[in-house]
Amino acid sequence: MEWAVWVLTAVWFLIAFISLLNFFLIPRAKPRGEKFGTVLIPARDEVDNLKALLPQLVQECELVVVYDDGSTDGTGEVARELGATVVRGQTDLPPGWTGKNHACWQLAKVAAEISPSSWWLFLDADTRVEPGFGGALLDLAQKFGKQCPVVTAFPKMLPGKFPEPAYLVWVPWILLGTIPFGLIQSSGLGHARFTNGQFVLWDPARYFEINPHETCKGEVLEDIQIGRLLARLGVPVATVDASAVLSVRMYRDIGEAWKGMLKNSFWVTGRVWGALALGVLLWGLAAVVFLNPFAAIFGLVSFAATLRATRLTWWCLPLFPVSVASAGITQWASVFAVRKGVAWKGRRYGLR
Repeated sequence: MEWAVWVLTAVWFLIAFISLLNFFLIPRAKPRGEKFGTVLIPARDEVDNLKALLPQLVQECELVVVYDDGSTDGTGEVARELGATVVRGQTDLPPGWTGKNHACWQLAKVAAEISPSSWWLFLDADTRVEPGFGGALLDLAQKFGKQCPVVTAFPKMLPGKFPEPAYLVWVPWILLGTIPFGLIQSSGLGHARFTNGQFVLWDPARYFEINPHETCKGEVLEDIQIGRLLARLGVPVATVDASAVLSVRMYRDIGEAWKGMLKNSFWVTGRVWGALALGVLLWGLAAVVFLNPFAAIFGLVSFAATLRATRLTWWCLPLFPVSVASAGITQWASVFAVRKGVAWKGRRYGLR
């Protein structure tokens, strides 16, 4: 028993160490007063989000294209009224495609015809942008474009209704505590095997060489799978902190967050045994903070770094063991959810 406590404490130390490396080494996007070229937004029943996103975004960019993916809430009409170019999608997906992958693939084909931009940004509809966002994108393209044809980012996380933030903070914590983005980027060694689908900046020529959304067309957690595809192909990806110019409210409340994570969490490993094992590890990490003070300290450090990076509310910090335990429960529950199939925006996703 004692050896297990110290092994789990060592895992906490490693997570805290990687979290601090990322905090100090991940570059930060800075606002600039210039316009960016083309932004591509897949949208299905996103009228409220687009009302919050588009007024500022159209001021920051030359062209905003929204793919209306069979919406029933007036998404396309509102997007057009707010200054976006709207592409109407078909209600039924082609066999083998998930909705977001198909929408992004269609957006890329449209952009190839109407956009002269040397960079495209795929942006989720639930994001929000700040003044200077367009110039920040240009700055990122100039800084990283010669070495990296793909740039992805971590945004500021806007909290939903209590207790959603305390639950959802495990998502950026796992990423920022297990993948040394900053070290990989500064050293040029290895690959993060990750993109964040909320924000992915692409060199169009390389996009069509790789065809990421078509290649990963059936994947539910497409951003992770595209990151792994880029790693296999040896395509470097830059990862930045965009919290100064970009924010996201992923879910409005704990119910939405739970449902969304049931859909996505299983695909982190993509295997039943992997999800079950990860759940056990997460529960062990949650428990050991009550058995070893060093584990508790390392846990506080790692979550503090995550909260600072995502600018999420600080009252989540003392609840970090609850968040970690919730992550474990989510992993286990996702196994059963995907076997049954999870409904999301009128479509059902599960094991293929």
